[in-house]
Amino acid sequence: MSKLADILHKVQKPGRYIGEEFNVVKKDHAHCGVSVVLAYPDIYEIGMSYLGLKILYHLLNEREDVVCERVFMPWDDLAGELRNEDMKLFSLESRTPLKDFDIVGFSLSYELTYTNVLSMLELGGIEVLSSERGEDAPLVIAGGACCYNPEPMHRFIDVFVIGDGEEALPALVDRYTELKKNKIGRKEALRALAGMRGVYVPSLYEPKYVGEEFKGLEPIGPDIPRVVEKACVTSFDSTYYPVKQLVPLVKTIHDRISVEIMRGCPNRCRFCQASAVNRPLGIRKPETVRKLCRETYLHTGYERISLLSLSSVNYPGLAGLFEALKEDLGSRRVSISIPSLRVDEAFYDVPGMLSDMRKSGLTFAPETADDLLRSALGKDIDMGILCKSASLAYRHGWKRIKLYFMVGFSSSVKDEAENILQMSAKVSGVRRETASKPAEVKVSVNPFVPKAHTPFQWLPMRSRQELEEIRGQLLSSRSKYVEVDVHDIRQSFLEACMSRGDRKVADIIYTAWNNGARFDGWRDHFDPVLWADAFKANGADIDSYACQRFGMDDVLPWEHISAGIPKDMLKKELIASGLYQ
Repeated sequence: MSKLADILHKVQKPGRYIGEEFNVVKKDHAHCGVSVVLAYPDIYEIGMSYLGLKILYHLLNEREDVVCERVFMPWDDLAGELRNEDMKLFSLESRTPLKDFDIVGFSLSYELTYTNVLSMLELGGIEVLSSERGEDAPLVIAGGACCYNPEPMHRFIDVFVIGDGEEALPALVDRYTELKKNKIGRKEALRALAGMRGVYVPSLYEPKYVGEEFKGLEPIGPDIPRVVEKACVTSFDSTYYPVKQLVPLVKTIHDRISVEIMRGCPNRCRFCQASAVNRPLGIRKPETVRKLCRETYLHTGYERISLLSLSSVNYPGLAGLFEALKEDLGSRRVSISIPSLRVDEAFYDVPGMLSDMRKSGLTFAPETADDLLRSALGKDIDMGILCKSASLAYRHGWKRIKLYFMVGFSSSVKDEAENILQMSAKVSGVRRETASKPAEVKVSVNPFVPKAHTPFQWLPMRSRQELEEIRGQLLSSRSKYVEVDVHDIRQSFLEACMSRGDRKVADIIYTAWNNGARFDGWRDHFDPVLWADAFKANGADIDSYACQRFGMDDVLPWEHISAGIPKDMLKKELIASGLYQ
């Protein structure tokens, strides 16, 4: 790695690649039985904001028999230099090329990072296609929310880890260590891993068709499970959390202590995959959260703490927890925040709790401005509660609010844009009750993307033309206090193809990557023409995939993966929504 010093001065942010952070763990590979590199397929600033990576990094490094390191997708500048100098992508801690690790583990939390996975494999000296990897190649694994439909990435990943990583990954490493000691060959090792809970080995399943109609995946032998059950922690309160965790050298997206107070959500919105796959609901006791926050502060020095969950306002005893944390850390000027807030009467206590904390802004997610449609989504809130919540926030000193909406549900009203703008203006204007001018309201709008294992998994996306019309109406609005941002519809269509796609999508991803697709989640890098060409080259169409309406009796591409919710229950929820016509 002597060349590295010569090229780092040529790149934009060398701090992304030097691996000398506070609390970093460095071990001698020769003294550890198994080497693992955790790979996040986006830049350092995003990957180091991902709590899951920090948890698994420190969990594995607490074992004497494992060395665990990190790697992130390099920006274009370093990727180009690596190719020019014939160097391989390397881990941050020891600068070991990816090809020299036993296990390369990717976190798949967003579908539009898929081509980055392929790039990292190639840059790291690993065959992109799993079928072409030899006996000496690392085991390429992947976990994360996207793995609940693994099929679009089946050609590139050897093993998918389904469910809670804290439960599944250490068990997989244990089994791999045993296989490595016994010098078990690659094919035999994959077969041995396939019997574990939460482990899916795609090469051990064959697709079945009747004509062109997909009829499911068939295990290649009786020892291979027909359905892969997700791994699940048995006690969330006692689940591992690293208090002595990495502190980045480069400013990250979420530069703070993040502590999960709940995993899952008591509010079962019908569109929400995170709620669906994270059942049963897990709750950390207030005294546990308090202890973790105190100890992590002592080991990191962060001045901000974020209490994470899908619906933090519904955490039992939230007010008491806030008071305890202010007692512990308030004198040290440590601020406490909670993420996107459910519009719920439970919120009414929150502004008072946060009144003496730093006021950067509050985020609400009403999802839609139509009352009947909110009920169909399973989000039973009303405008009165939202306005009262905003009013309470303004009274306690907040000046800015962010609102999240989705558009494009199958039976949504034609004037979606107008309703969103009216609701946003009303939330802004509520501030006039306590101040001389309205509040600043930032509106973020995303097209609805159906996700696997939710009641809405059978629904199509709205047509591109209709979504573009809604987008145009939203962006043409002019308001001094309401700012609107609409996610790129073309990116949302591609996300839908990957989130609900079958094995054929893997060929499309491979074609697009070969033609130059990288950083598809970045607006300035996303090339819709390149992707349209890739679909066409494989005899497919983006719109047809995204707008595909599954029949309730169809075999779905992810049917062999179980998130723990019976299909009949999802069907009942879909019918109850009234959106399946």
